[in-house]
Amino acid sequence: MLIAKLDAALVDAKNAQRGGSYVCPACGQRVVLHKGTRVQPYFAHRPAAPCTFPGEGETAQHVQGKRQLAAFFADWGTVTLERILPTIQQRADCWIAHQPQAIALEFQCSPISRDDVAQRTQGYREVGAYPFWLLGKRYAQQQLGWGLIDRFAGWLKGWGLCLLFWDVDRQRLRVDHHICQAVTGDYQCQQTWVTSLAMLVRGPQRRQWWPDPNLARFRWELDRDLRRSSTVLQPLQTAVYLTGHHLAGFPESLVTTQVTPPLFGRGVLLWRIVVAAWLFEHVRFSLATARRLGEEAFRLVGGTTTAIRFQGPQLVDRALADLLADLVAGHFLQRIPNGWRVLAQPQWAADYTAWLENDEKKLG
Repeated sequence: MLIAKLDAALVDAKNAQRGGSYVCPACGQRVVLHKGTRVQPYFAHRPAAPCTFPGEGETAQHVQGKRQLAAFFADWGTVTLERILPTIQQRADCWIAHQPQAIALEFQCSPISRDDVAQRTQGYREVGAYPFWLLGKRYAQQQLGWGLIDRFAGWLKGWGLCLLFWDVDRQRLRVDHHICQAVTGDYQCQQTWVTSLAMLVRGPQRRQWWPDPNLARFRWELDRDLRRSSTVLQPLQTAVYLTGHHLAGFPESLVTTQVTPPLFGRGVLLWRIVVAAWLFEHVRFSLATARRLGEEAFRLVGGTTTAIRFQGPQLVDRALADLLADLVAGHFLQRIPNGWRVLAQPQWAADYTAWLENDEKKLG
């Protein structure tokens, strides 16, 4: 940590002198000053007496990064390093007296569990502060995945759903922004380096675009994983098999290019495949039936409507409305007063091999 107490006064490690009887402002235990030519000055608890307040080990990256972040965000208000919040038993790396809402900066460099992130995030909300999670080098090197998104992603005006990474060496912010999920389940984002707080407030200047999904490869991967007895795909395969179909032989008419919030588990296309297989078992069906099947399929594909810092309310209802509209436009369904009536069945291939043979014939 950077701040300790000496004779009831708070002392910054960079100004501290050796030999003082420094104590932790949070727990009151003795701390030791580490100060040399190769490391940033900091205080540390003795190994036999760890702090009772949650926190991470003081790596050089963490110590240096906190000072850099305090300078970077200074225009938002008075910044206090390592603000102690006794009512929630937490210590914010940086606390910004921002109006109308205080901001707590958490610079996370070491591993942390989902439960700890959720608890600390909720703690800041309880004291009326907005939590900013900024991630260090360990996380910046990771591939974009649900583990990062679920724990640390949040909404920022102009940036959409995003992750923030602080680069200590470059002293700048990396924003992975407009995070979403392709129909095939892949997570997507755009990346921008931010050199000033004004640039962060202004938001990105690039037009958002996403490549079309590679559906041929998606089918091949489905077939491969099913042959490997994927425990994730087996329940989905069973669901469509009981309707007489194969997961990798899904109809082209079910494909959409719309991206979704990153909450759809294995992706909205698999969800549409399962829902359609179930819907077309009926001659006609109601909205209540469609919603029930949509929710059940959402659970099967591993979807969720809630992450730690953001939610996707009515996600299934919106996806269901899009699917039904596409099926009506494709003349597979007809809207009737109490729901929908089936007009025609989408064309399924028997399996991946059958689809591949037919696709090759089309190309030929």
